[in-house]
Amino acid sequence: MIGMAGAGKSTIGLKLARALKYSFIDLDEYIQEKEHRTLQQIIDTEGEEALLRLEKQRLYEIDLKHVVIAPGGSIIYSPELMKYIKQHSVLVYIDETYKRIEKRLNNALTRGIVGLKGKTLREIYEERRPLYAGYADITVAPKGRAQKQVIEEILNHYFDLR
Repeated sequence: MIGMAGAGKSTIGLKLARALKYSFIDLDEYIQEKEHRTLQQIIDTEGEEALLRLEKQRLYEIDLKHVVIAPGGSIIYSPELMKYIKQHSVLVYIDETYKRIEKRLNNALTRGIVGLKGKTLREIYEERRPLYAGYADITVAPKGRAQKQVIEEILNHYFDLR
């Protein structure tokens, strides 16, 4: 699952994993558990590059078979990691509108979003959208649709690809 913070990767990903009878991992939570600190604490003490390195390190620890993973939105900044993921899985892009993401991210400044120190959330959104779309095997736009419909659409595309 790829997309901006607040796009619904974890919520949709968990339900998708259940439908596929796969396990589910939220990479941000996995990193925080392993590091014993929040993403924002990592950024504040070591910088954004440190978080990007940890994302890479921790993702390589995960067996990508029979698992749905919701990584942080900044994973898109690593072409090496995106190539690795694409070789071992199907990439689903949750293409949520900026307005809905902004509404959901009332904690954006403390959530550990890479890039917010120098750019607005809107700028990051506009910068990342074409990157997500370029890597995606499946793109879904959830606006105005029930989660069940979004998951059914993903499943239909997923089984078509296999």
